[in-house]
Amino acid sequence: MSVEGVTATHESEIQVSKFNVLTIPADAKGCQFYLEQYKPFRLASLQRDAHAFGSTYAREIAFDDDAWLNRVKNPLATTFVAVRSDNNQVVASTSMIGPLPKTSSPVSNPYQVVSQTAPPVSSTSNNGSNENDDNKANDEPLYFQMAAVYTSPEARGRGLAKALIRTATDEARSRAQEQGRALVLSVVVYAANSAAISVYERCGFVKSAEEPKLVFNPLKNTSEKELEMYFGGKEVVKSA
Repeated sequence: MSVEGVTATHESEIQVSKFNVLTIPADAKGCQFYLEQYKPFRLASLQRDAHAFGSTYAREIAFDDDAWLNRVKNPLATTFVAVRSDNNQVVASTSMIGPLPKTSSPVSNPYQVVSQTAPPVSSTSNNGSNENDDNKANDEPLYFQMAAVYTSPEARGRGLAKALIRTATDEARSRAQEQGRALVLSVVVYAANSAAISVYERCGFVKSAEEPKLVFNPLKNTSEKELEMYFGGKEVVKSA
């Protein structure tokens, strides 16, 4: 299918390798692309590298189309993919979740947070209190979390993971800048995944000063040490 209406970014950096980085919108074309291209990629990835994900193939193969589309339609979730330019086959992906409440701690499956978090609702008032609330909100950083990047084995070594990470960080910084707010952007990585940690570090993420935490995953009935990383360090990134 054509990906008309799907936004391409960082094309000049990876076009020589015949891949494009896209942002999947929540419109009709984006939803069709999500079901026809992203869903098979996601399920194949869960089967191939189960250890790399916080979710499971058995869980997600049972999703109906509405469950899949709830992800792309959620206003707090943005999905980025790298696709082959000749056939739009998805070969790498990540998602960015947010803005999130500042009380939310980074988790290995940020979609769990999305499903429990309602988008902020603006309200108006005749007594001026809304203006005070807006001023207070502008003093707070915008909190986002990236889902871990995954690249199919046949497409690794081509810079796609870094292109996806840069696209997501650019989007987060742009949204913070539009509101004149600082940015806190995090990602959770399995502490044993040294290759992933290295990629994030090369893209500007810094390990948290806190030690990796042993976290129980009820979806897999296992526990694994997880490491929090922050773009530019745990300190807020100014949007100037």
